Amino acid sequence: MQRALHPQLFTPGGGGPLADPVAVLESVRRAYPGHSLSGVDAPTTLRPTYLAYVTQDREFKTVLIDPVSTAVLGELPEHPAIRTLQQLHYNLLGGRTGRTVNGVGAVAILVLCASGLVIWWPGRRRWRSGFTVDLSRDKRRVIWELHRAAGIWSVAFIALTAITGLSFVFPSAFRGVVGWVSPITVARAPQSGIPTETVTPPSWPQMIDRARTHVEGKPVARVVLPFGDRGTFLVMFAESSPTPAGSALTSIHLDRHTGERLATAAATQSWGDAVMARMMPLHVGSVGGQAGRVAWFVLGLSPAVLFITGLITWWWRRVVPSRLS
Repeated sequence: MQRALHPQLFTPGGGGPLADPVAVLESVRRAYPGHSLSGVDAPTTLRPTYLAYVTQDREFKTVLIDPVSTAVLGELPEHPAIRTLQQLHYNLLGGRTGRTVNGVGAVAILVLCASGLVIWWPGRRRWRSGFTVDLSRDKRRVIWELHRAAGIWSVAFIALTAITGLSFVFPSAFRGVVGWVSPITVARAPQSGIPTETVTPPSWPQMIDRARTHVEGKPVARVVLPFGDRGTFLVMFAESSPTPAGSALTSIHLDRHTGERLATAAATQSWGDAVMARMMPLHVGSVGGQAGRVAWFVLGLSPAVLFITGLITWWWRRVVPSRLS
C-alpha cells in the first residue's frame, strides 16, 4: 500500500552495486543535521531502497534512500488511511477498550471453532464427506456444505489466529499460562561497559568491519546505532542480499566504547520460549517464505466465506420461513 501511494520513495534511480551501509548512514546524517539517527535497514525482497529512522525531540521520521547513489529520496508520511486501518485492526478504533474487546472476540472465535467441530462431525463412516462440496445438489445444500467444508479446512488457522491475537491483547496473562506449562527465559539485551577513562570509540566503518569478522561472507541487513551510554552498536546480517522478507537475522552486539563483541543471551531452549518466539510470525504469516504468505492470504479469506455462507444459511432457515408463515 505504501509503495502504491508513494512510488517515488521505493524506486531506485538506476542500476549498479548496492551502496555500503556506512555511506547510507553518512548521507542521512548530512541530510538531517541536528537529528538523531537510529539506524538503517538494507533493501529487502519487498523494499528495493534503504530505510532509515531519524528523530528530533518527539518528531520521528522514516526516510527512504536510493540503494546505489545514497541520495535521500524523501520521507514516508503517516498516511491517515493506512494508520486508521492499522488502528481498526489493533484496537477497533477504540484505544485500550477496543483492544480488550478485540481480545474478547478472539475468545469467542475459539468457542466457535470448538462448537463448529462438534456440529461438523458427520460420523465415523461419513467423515470424508465433511471435507467436500457436492455441486450437483440443491443450492441451499451446496451453500451449507460449502460452509461446513470451509470451516473444517480453516479451523486450525482461525484458532491459531485467535490464540496469537490473545498473546498481544493480554500479554502478561498469556505469558503466565505458557510459563506455567514451560518456563520462559527472561532475555536481557547486552549493554556496553562503563569506560574507566576517556576513550575514542571506533568509527562506524570500523564497527561494521569488526562485526563482519564474526559472520564471514554475510551481507549487512541492518545497523542499529547505540542509544545512551550503555547502548550497543548492533549489526544484523542476512543470508543473502537483498534481505529476504521475514527471514531470521544474525545479530552482533559491539561495545559502543571499545568495539569489542558482547555476549548475547543463549538461544531459547524451553518449549515456552519457542512458543512465545513464534507468536508474531504465525499471526502475520511470515513463516514458510513466499509459499507461507500465499497460504496465509488464502486462509485469511476463510472467515469472510464462513460469514457469507453462514448468513445465507441462517436467512433461508430463519427469516424466510417466518415471512411465509
